[in-house]
Amino acid sequence: MKIGVWALVILAVLSFDAMGAAALSDSGTVVSAQACPPARGVGTISPAISISSMTFVVNGVERIVRGDDTLQASPGDTVRLREVTICVECFSGDGGNYCVDISPMDRNGEAIFSEHKGTHMMRGVPCCVDIISDLDYTWTVGEGWKSLTAVVNHWTPGKTKDLECADGLCERDDRVIIELR
Repeated sequence: MKIGVWALVILAVLSFDAMGAAALSDSGTVVSAQACPPARGVGTISPAISISSMTFVVNGVERIVRGDDTLQASPGDTVRLREVTICVECFSGDGGNYCVDISPMDRNGEAIFSEHKGTHMMRGVPCCVDIISDLDYTWTVGEGWKSLTAVVNHWTPGKTKDLECADGLCERDDRVIIELR
């Protein structure tokens, strides 16, 4: 009986590897390993965690933004963040946790903290594309708004060199600036 169980375990591991190192994330999204977009932050501790895309609804129209794209939104427009797609590179060991902070920025590049929003904490799962969905973060674009900035805060198992992220308890792995036009 013990040999049969171990045979099943070995087959499961081989099947797992053949699927391209698929992973099950906290949100239940099953995905295969893929190349993640480069993380544009100051993080140095593996894994690198990056934003693949963000889905907004502007005045009822859905728009997907990748990288440092622009978002067609003018003062007075209603902007709702519906979904953030995150990519966690392949790694071994403890990937820590992460969350995404989103803030509008004024024309001087300063965050408008009264309008700041953030996702819940997610677990860093190897080789995973994770979709943080069912977000209901809504803003009305102000006169002085220039962009929306999203930052991935990676809460690593140990201290980091990023002292501006909770005094070194986390590091900012990725930063996306979405210009408003």
